[in-house]
Amino acid sequence: MTKIVFPTQEKLSYISPVINSFEESKYLTIISCKGQNIDSVDMVLNPYNPSHKKSFIKYCTTSHFNVLVTPDGSCLPVKKLEDHHISVYKTKENKIILNIFSDFVQDKLAKVK
Repeated sequence: MTKIVFPTQEKLSYISPVINSFEESKYLTIISCKGQNIDSVDMVLNPYNPSHKKSFIKYCTTSHFNVLVTPDGSCLPVKKLEDHHISVYKTKENKIILNIFSDFVQDKLAKVK
């Protein structure tokens, strides 16, 4: 099972648009999938705090997140996330999660390094 996480402002499931960064998002929308099939979509309040990035990494690892997708990867501790086997991919702001998921499974997203 792969868990893909998106920063959002609205609780609209996979039709939510992503916002610019994890710093600014109110919610995290989480798609759990097997291959190209979505098993579930969850929305949680965003625990991200820029001054406590270690706690966000711990939250991601204990929640078993595999992928974070954001228009702005600069606020994330990408190297430390990668050390915990969590990949970060870049997308366009305001794009709908379901469309981003489609791009992800077709390998159309660029990985943030």
